[in-house]
Amino acid sequence: MPNILAIFGATGQQGGSIVDYVLNDPELSQQYQIRAITRDVNSGKAKKLQDKVEVVHGDVANRSSLETALTGVHTVFIMTAPLLSPDVEYDTVKTIADVALEKDAKYIIFSTLPSVHELSGGKYTKLTLFDIKAKAEQYIRKLPIKSAFCSLGSFMENFETASFLTPRKEEDGTWAVALHVSPNIQWPLVNAVSDTGKFVGAILAEPTKFEGKTLCGATKMYSLSEMLSIMSKATGKDISHKRISPEEFRKRMNLPDAMVDMFMEMLGFLDEPGYFGPEGEKLVTWAANNARGKLTTFEEYLEAHPLRLE
Repeated sequence: MPNILAIFGATGQQGGSIVDYVLNDPELSQQYQIRAITRDVNSGKAKKLQDKVEVVHGDVANRSSLETALTGVHTVFIMTAPLLSPDVEYDTVKTIADVALEKDAKYIIFSTLPSVHELSGGKYTKLTLFDIKAKAEQYIRKLPIKSAFCSLGSFMENFETASFLTPRKEEDGTWAVALHVSPNIQWPLVNAVSDTGKFVGAILAEPTKFEGKTLCGATKMYSLSEMLSIMSKATGKDISHKRISPEEFRKRMNLPDAMVDMFMEMLGFLDEPGYFGPEGEKLVTWAANNARGKLTTFEEYLEAHPLRLE
């Protein structure tokens, strides 16, 4: 009998990628039976999943529903979306992990993030969406259950939604990405929809090998200059980097101060000490070499998802 793999967030980018990867892998599809856990089994996305895998109700606000959902499960993939309250997100992960342990699950895979506060020596304090996952990771590591971790880089998908990454036409007619940081910052890019399953799939295929380890999931580290060159080639526009002051960047964002603070700290963190810290390039290379399948390059992503410049 195949082991039951419970996936939280199966209707989202990461969870959906794992579902598709496991179903289409000749070995993993025989080793694992997927159980997608969702708060709303009647949502459109959940109903589409029902044609592929078992879909069950599980809500962290209703512990008994989690107990039912995790009965008989061997491996649990935990992914939580950033919440308004970091404490709520931490408690969510803690509750899922605790119930998994109580129901005698054997392995947890957690979608984590680096500790910005720790890596920056306390310099950056606004990126709680990173720090709270790092805190939850440490909780899981202390539990008497085997575990491994997938820490994804910046999603290529963000280029379709993050306005500060979108090239703008300047007053002089040129195209530029205007930021308050150097064009030498290093960005670990990953196609979350296509490639999350390749990293998690590696763990599922060899759980003993990856026990206690973190896969820093990205295709590679791209400098901003390299990214702009790729974007220029993809769009046929000469897109450059424009260095602006932090004050001008804040004005251009036109977002609530809390969100602007978060984006500004994120860019500063990319500059120093780097998304995955000083050993980031080495960590990303190791994870990419261990991924189960070819990873999407930024060039390939933009070919499939053209930037629409206005």
